[in-house]
Amino acid sequence: MATTENGPGGQHNGKLGNVVYYTLNGKSVARSIGVNLKPPTDLQLAARMKTKMRSELLCQLIDFINAGFAVSALEAKENAFNQAVKYNKTNLFKGVYPDLEIAYDQLVLSAGSLKPGQDWHVEQVAHGLQYSWATDPQMAWPEATDQVMLLAYFPKQEKVHFTLFGKDRLAGTDLLEIPPSLQGEHMETYMSFIAADRKQVANSTYTGSFNT
Repeated sequence: MATTENGPGGQHNGKLGNVVYYTLNGKSVARSIGVNLKPPTDLQLAARMKTKMRSELLCQLIDFINAGFAVSALEAKENAFNQAVKYNKTNLFKGVYPDLEIAYDQLVLSAGSLKPGQDWHVEQVAHGLQYSWATDPQMAWPEATDQVMLLAYFPKQEKVHFTLFGKDRLAGTDLLEIPPSLQGEHMETYMSFIAADRKQVANSTYTGSFNT
């Protein structure tokens, strides 16, 4: 809807029909709105494909992302999903359009100032994935109370299994249980830490793929 200043003969602002009125450098400008009949370029098509692939993936991981980006979202005054999109804007893809693939080793699921896991190791065991990381009996509080966050994503099935608030950092190990039906499937795995008071989080760590 367009508005006018100083009566019907005055300056117009806004949309009227297929014409948009606005002020540019102190002058009134009218621009018609049309349909772009030019075919999209490969660059445009690649951008659209990346946007779709990124959104579909992050939506599947939204519960983990909501915790992993809660702190940075609060600081940026926006939601966690938008923060995840920004952190995964440039490095999430490999290949050349139209043969684009997700670079899972570049996927960021949490971001913050806490110390990530050190000297970590992941082993596939009977009931899932056994994670371990360096610890110290003399570890100071509150670092010792940070809780581990674990995730396994199954690209083929588009399924995810995770824990948001696992064992504390001092424990040095935790098990991410995987259902028997998925234990032999291709999985991409990740680890992070979150403070016991939920006010800080670590950058996520890619901990490798299994059954590729």
